[in-house]
Amino acid sequence: MSQKITDDVWRDALNQLVLKPKMRPAAKAVGVNVTTLFKKIRDSIADPAAHTFEWLGHSAPFYQHINAARKLSTVALDHAARDLALNGHSEPRFYEGKPVWRVDPKIEADAITLDEFDWIAQYGARPRTDTFYRDPKTQALEQEQIIHPPNPAVLVKLLTSLAPEIYSEHSTVEHVHSGGVWVEGQSPKQAALPAPNNFTQDFGLSARPSEVQRPINTLAVPRPCVDSAEFDKRFRRKLLREVTLFRDADGKLMPPLPDDVLIAGSEQARAFQDAQIPIEVVRAEVLLDEGYENDFLRALAPAWKRKPGPKPKPPTDDERQERAEQAAVKVANKSTASLYEPVEKIGYGKPMPGGRRIVS
Repeated sequence: MSQKITDDVWRDALNQLVLKPKMRPAAKAVGVNVTTLFKKIRDSIADPAAHTFEWLGHSAPFYQHINAARKLSTVALDHAARDLALNGHSEPRFYEGKPVWRVDPKIEADAITLDEFDWIAQYGARPRTDTFYRDPKTQALEQEQIIHPPNPAVLVKLLTSLAPEIYSEHSTVEHVHSGGVWVEGQSPKQAALPAPNNFTQDFGLSARPSEVQRPINTLAVPRPCVDSAEFDKRFRRKLLREVTLFRDADGKLMPPLPDDVLIAGSEQARAFQDAQIPIEVVRAEVLLDEGYENDFLRALAPAWKRKPGPKPKPPTDDERQERAEQAAVKVANKSTASLYEPVEKIGYGKPMPGGRRIVS
């Protein structure tokens, strides 16, 4: 009959699982078969109350402790990655499968420079080939270590995850639209604030619901166009850009590019005029009338006002006749439909003012 495994053994297994995030080494370290460990997890899921005990100040079923131990092992791996990124690491050196022992540079130099008398006086019967460093207390050899510097790739990865607003590569996309903006869908409701002894939150493995940003789905849709002509006018017109001034090696201003649009009164236009370069300019009011909305255009034309739209054309004789026919058809349809409506309030009674008395 097998001996019952106590809760202390399972606590040791959980501690081992934090250090070694694998089931088999953790079970072997406490003298338990890995199949027994999996059976314990399965039994705790089937009957949580019978397999509940305290670990790290938190009382929970065994399978929940297993999940917490795996999360804590992730924290240990994170600390190891930070140490690797900041301090580097070292490893023992081997050559052809044999350890390489550390050499004492002073003894190695004395083996070359000292004569036989001085060597014996300082090192006794020690052979000149023995130039290895030994521990002052135990006289044991020390294996040579290979020093690896901090890993810059891991450091950049850590900085990108911890301070993305500074170290991450991001781009900003601006989209100008017309129309309304609304929120589509419903965000999940936030759960109630858990008890203060919540295990994962106490160790910083998960954020509290009050600290989690509420997700939303924002959909922006522009006002639909009436026809293709309006679409071309709104979205396919040319964009204005700031003209760049180029100079040659001698500092002389070069003529503008063929696609440059120079606006009268702008700094670029004055620069070309001062350099006596012939140019063609466009008044800011003309571009504003075409529908361009730029702050520098408004500044160059402070007195500009938007022109009223074209007045609607008066209807032609044919259009007037068509509208009259349509109105007559509507009146005829309304009169015909009233014949089939039920007659209400028939009988003796007092007529309404202006009406007539109806007698059946």
